[in-house]
Amino acid sequence: MGRRGQIAIDRIVALRSSVLPIYIIIRPNSVTTADEVSEDGNDFLTTRMFGDQIAFQSISGDYLSAEGDEIGTRRYCSTFERFSVVKQDTQYSFRTASGKFLSVSDRAPFVTLGDSPGDTESFQLFSLMMYGVNVGQQLELLDRHGCVMIDHLLDGDQLGSLRDVVVEESARLDLARCHEVRLGDLAAKSPAFAELATHPLVMQLARRLLSPALLLSDMQSCRTDVDYVRKELEETTWHVVHPYSSAEFPGVVDPRINVTVTWFLDQLDTENSTWAFVKAPLGDGGHLPQLPHLSSPEELQAVARGAQPLLAKPGAAWLCIGPYWMSNNVGAASFWKDYDAQTRYKHLSGQKEQSFRALTDAQRAAQPREELCPTVLQATYVREHVVTPMPPAHEAMAQLGDAGRQLASLFRAA
Repeated sequence: MGRRGQIAIDRIVALRSSVLPIYIIIRPNSVTTADEVSEDGNDFLTTRMFGDQIAFQSISGDYLSAEGDEIGTRRYCSTFERFSVVKQDTQYSFRTASGKFLSVSDRAPFVTLGDSPGDTESFQLFSLMMYGVNVGQQLELLDRHGCVMIDHLLDGDQLGSLRDVVVEESARLDLARCHEVRLGDLAAKSPAFAELATHPLVMQLARRLLSPALLLSDMQSCRTDVDYVRKELEETTWHVVHPYSSAEFPGVVDPRINVTVTWFLDQLDTENSTWAFVKAPLGDGGHLPQLPHLSSPEELQAVARGAQPLLAKPGAAWLCIGPYWMSNNVGAASFWKDYDAQTRYKHLSGQKEQSFRALTDAQRAAQPREELCPTVLQATYVREHVVTPMPPAHEAMAQLGDAGRQLASLFRAA
């Protein structure tokens, strides 16, 4: 049993007959059966619980429906798309609003309704596993808590390929040293980025939680120079992603119109991470996220007090839904605060102090230390009604092969 006595069913399942070797498959505008489910996970169904009732939705957005005692699909979820769950040991039967039961047959029509829960009205549920994790459990965590960290999604070769492209792009721009180097519009820059933007596990989670017609807003990299943050910056700043970042006061009255995925190309630990995050507080009855650029200094400080450091392993992905306040310059000016404290101590204890000018010159002349310059990639997906930047040229995506074709589906058609 789940919370409050609910039956515990995974959030993503394959629906298989207990007596026939077939699965129920929801296609656009039709329901059928198959001997196997597709390897990409797209034949698995998202489950939505309503007390002791359940609805089944395909990744493309169609709900299994028994309206009028006829099996079909709907783009909405009403009484006829909800089934009462009858559990017997490890098997399940699903009763419609009219009292009939979901049933399968080895001849057309393959999915029907039965009058009573017999053998062909009993089903087994199989969870979707990808990259060694239960995807339905990750969906539940993301939906319930707003964020989830998933380790080991990228291997060493993938990380190396992504780092190489980021380094090449940065070198081409020849930017002056500062606390960060951000590169945008990366999705179509190489097959490695296109594959990351369409990562199978991310697509499963984002399409099932956000929208089957989601769009890619942007993919960007950020390389942070931790030494520069601690020695050259004077204050910590906070930001949110599109579309919240461009909203005027009072903001966006919807806290769930985006999913942001942060990929870690390097380890973030207590030594090299100046990243932190905090979930945007909600006002107006829980619908209006507070945004940093629309907050007073006092409000900024109040929210920032609840921030947590962002730490991660290389190859991990951190997914969050809605606006999270993020900063990559927490600890700004901390080097000089420590220096001031040490200087006072040395003065009081009679120790010789290093010249402030000499120390300043030495720090500014020092080259960035690679171990203190971690890089992350961030992809933001938005609901289909949100305005997004101009997509890459079709020619650029066509050169990326299959990854480019998948990437094209994440942009609004011209």
